[in-house]
Amino acid sequence: MREKLVAIAPFVRSCPRVVTLGVQTSMGDYTPAQRRMLLCASQILFPTPRFAGILHAAGKRTFPSAISYSILRSRLIQEVLFQLLKCPRPFTRIYYGRQKNSILEDFSFPFRAMGPKMPGSALRVCDNIELKALAEIYNPLIVQESLDYQDRFLLIFVNYQCIGILGKISGGEQDGFKENIARDCFNGEIVSYLENLFRSVQINDVAAQIGIIRGGCRVIELARPPLWRPTPEGAINRFDYISHMIESNMF
Repeated sequence: MREKLVAIAPFVRSCPRVVTLGVQTSMGDYTPAQRRMLLCASQILFPTPRFAGILHAAGKRTFPSAISYSILRSRLIQEVLFQLLKCPRPFTRIYYGRQKNSILEDFSFPFRAMGPKMPGSALRVCDNIELKALAEIYNPLIVQESLDYQDRFLLIFVNYQCIGILGKISGGEQDGFKENIARDCFNGEIVSYLENLFRSVQINDVAAQIGIIRGGCRVIELARPPLWRPTPEGAINRFDYISHMIESNMF
């Protein structure tokens, strides 16, 4: 008999292999039997940001991992991690307080600027008026060079595996990452690099936005995986696909 997995949030409650406990206010609100299930589980699914950190501290393996939740809620953590790992990135710097006065010593207009929290869009800054407005709103302010990408893609990773690649369509009603790209038509070295990178830091649930430029690629940002993604067979729901992976022993 296959091992049952334990989930907190009910995203895969229809999966026969998963026992879903539901989201409580605190760990003390779970019954003693439920807490034993959590402590004995080999992996806990969808622990939510509320419990991911404490379960990680208790030595429990979770999906998403605690760091996966953290980087999708904080651009600041994301950027510091990129710098630590020396990830191929557009030139990016973090400015606190009076440091923001030196932004134009490092960057020329136009460039991208964003606050420390996610979600939220990066804004294209073209003049001093726009820069001053953002500098007053955000502390720190994260500034990134604006590159002319030949193509942009969104690579979706679940349990350290790339499960889908979407190409960006610009303009019209289909604007966004809507074009399904077959994996064998994409640069395998980029996929392998990111799979190994995410495994090394235990980021097991993420979407990576990649920009292609002459001479290589750049990781623009990490984001929450889309709920739906197109495939040749039709749109696939993220949680239905994860349920399929669980039933196929891919967890």
